[in-house]
Amino acid sequence: MSFQGRAWYNLLRMNHKEDPTTEVENWQIADYRSSPVSELFKSLKDLGLHLDVDSILLYTEKCTCPEELAECLLGDADDVDKLERSYLILFELWRRLCTHKQSLSIFCDELDVQIELYDSGSENDDLLIQMLTELEDILDKQADEGENPKIMFKLISSFLAHDLETFLYDFSTRQIEAQNDVVASELVDGYYAYVQDEMWSDFLRVRLVALADYSEATTLLQRLLEKIQDEPNLDLLFEILRYLTYEEEIPLFYNVFELSENLLEKEEDFHTMLEIIANYFNALDREEEDLINEMMERRKNEDCEKQFQIADPDLLKIKKLLETISV
Repeated sequence: MSFQGRAWYNLLRMNHKEDPTTEVENWQIADYRSSPVSELFKSLKDLGLHLDVDSILLYTEKCTCPEELAECLLGDADDVDKLERSYLILFELWRRLCTHKQSLSIFCDELDVQIELYDSGSENDDLLIQMLTELEDILDKQADEGENPKIMFKLISSFLAHDLETFLYDFSTRQIEAQNDVVASELVDGYYAYVQDEMWSDFLRVRLVALADYSEATTLLQRLLEKIQDEPNLDLLFEILRYLTYEEEIPLFYNVFELSENLLEKEEDFHTMLEIIANYFNALDREEEDLINEMMERRKNEDCEKQFQIADPDLLKIKKLLETISV
């Protein structure tokens, strides 16, 4: 027997919160954390499971995780909705009553909660940082035992509703921007062997080094750009362009632009490029910003999925403008 898993329901709830028109059952997105234990047991009784604190603790002694507990108690049931509803309640009871028995799904559920709190604007990220450190320790232990680092990271990520790799990048970026370089450095270095695409971590290292030695950071960035030539990544190049917008590295900005232009595939890609270039000219306090804004206004109703032509006149104009100021 297999269950959708707590992460799937967390994702369902997050999506429904973002788009309330999404069709879901109330039990699928219910906040079980806010329900009293007595209410959780009553809900189980309504579903045909007659348990109390003592009996569930006896069952948990024989199981290693909430999923195993649910399978033990619901193995003969054939009503899928009943199975899943019971699983969610049993998961919450395990979380509260079996704090001495940690499991990966319980840990990742709490990490999802902390990430969501952070994304909602919570200023206290101490517990989140602690959990990210604990997760790194878990990965290190598995790697020391001979497990493939990237496969382990991918497996653990599957227990989360959030995209862990994307969150680590965004969170580390915010730490760098807040000059919390110690936290950022520990995260970047600690997870480097586990993330699927190290080039994003390489870029974070560039930004970290730039806090202390901008010249060395520029050298590292040049090396990263050489790697990107072998493994093109438009999103990363856009991120580098955004970073360089305020760094007064005009020739380097143009070099990154040249790497980017050949990777533009859709109108949406070009619109992103236009926004970056407009901000760039604004940072340089140049009147060419008005021309870029006019381009964006003229093209705003274009189909974002339309194939972009590398010989597009607007792209050629931008390239000429950048060539002029970069010499």
